[in-house]
Amino acid sequence: PMQTTFGIIMLAVYNKEPKIFTLKEMLEIFLSHRKTVIIRRTIFNLEKAKARAHILEGLKIALDNIDEVVRIIRASSNDAEAKESLMEAFGLSDIQSQAILDMRLGRLTGLQREKLENELKELLVEFAKFKLTINRSWDISYNLKDFGLFIDKESNRDQVEYFKKMNIKFFSQIRKKNY
Repeated sequence: PMQTTFGIIMLAVYNKEPKIFTLKEMLEIFLSHRKTVIIRRTIFNLEKAKARAHILEGLKIALDNIDEVVRIIRASSNDAEAKESLMEAFGLSDIQSQAILDMRLGRLTGLQREKLENELKELLVEFAKFKLTINRSWDISYNLKDFGLFIDKESNRDQVEYFKKMNIKFFSQIRKKNY
């Protein structure tokens, strides 16, 4: 025969209860889950970028006042004392002052200064992108349709190719029909 039909019972656990879903409900729940994943990933990346920017701001302060930083470190008897002195002198946090103490002398060159400032600028651009993604629901929906975010990069290549070939119109047709 040209056409074969078969029945499917779409039974799944949702909100800690077993339930039978329609195809439309199942896809809506899946898309809702993917939106949550995108939001959580974006928040995680935002926090990671904030932490890096915080350290870079401390390193920038140290580069701007390098003579004073070197004097404080040389005058200190140990790392803890140097860290406390740096925190008091420049209003740095514990993490920033530790990063300054861990910094190699090679990072004091002019080229490294430019590199540090460029990285800080890039992080500020990333902040804006992350905040926009979190605050705009249509942006999240757009990211869902863009299969670059829809499928994790660590996925199996065959699965990625399958989903890329899959037509996005399929999802919009399901919304129009009431299954």
